[in-house]
Amino acid sequence: MSTPRWETAVLSFKAVHTLTACLVDADADAEHLGWGQPPTMLLVHDWPLNPAIPRRRKMRSLEFPLHPEDLLRDPAGLPALLHRLADSLRHPATPTPYQKILQTMLARAHATAPDVRLLAWAVCYHDIHVRDGQPQRVRRVDAVDIDARVYQLTHALGEDHPLAVIDETPDPADTPATHSGLVALLTATVGPAWTGAGGAS
Repeated sequence: MSTPRWETAVLSFKAVHTLTACLVDADADAEHLGWGQPPTMLLVHDWPLNPAIPRRRKMRSLEFPLHPEDLLRDPAGLPALLHRLADSLRHPATPTPYQKILQTMLARAHATAPDVRLLAWAVCYHDIHVRDGQPQRVRRVDAVDIDARVYQLTHALGEDHPLAVIDETPDPADTPATHSGLVALLTATVGPAWTGAGGAS
């Protein structure tokens, strides 16, 4: 099964807002499942509600959980696993445990409509954050969209809502550890001509 190719476009302010809402919804879903769950991958895409009005689009995210043992096999943890997932898309002839799941998810999204657009890859996971010198458990949702924006949601244990930060011009020295892996997934999915790698067009 080959990797589908996608329509691409610069995201509007409204699309960025809606994408952020999708990530907040993913955090809420994770809250219902409880703490200590394995990381979950999210593929965010949209499609036109009416072919006659292409600017009116609906957005959703497809999710699948990663296996916790996969993180234990590699001392580099989640960032390295994201790169392995990207490699499985770039080299479909080399079978990997997640390859069929990834390909099925991409095909499901792509089958929604002829001009479906891939908007972002994201990952939801648990982490430890040091605040005022004290470690605390947090849940994070990190994402990179097709215009290379970086989204970071941080939800501390016991708090009602996550803190959301969107970086339009991310500094590589200040991006989450998952950033390069999410960029690799976008490049593997959209193709080597992915415009986000060098600025949206």
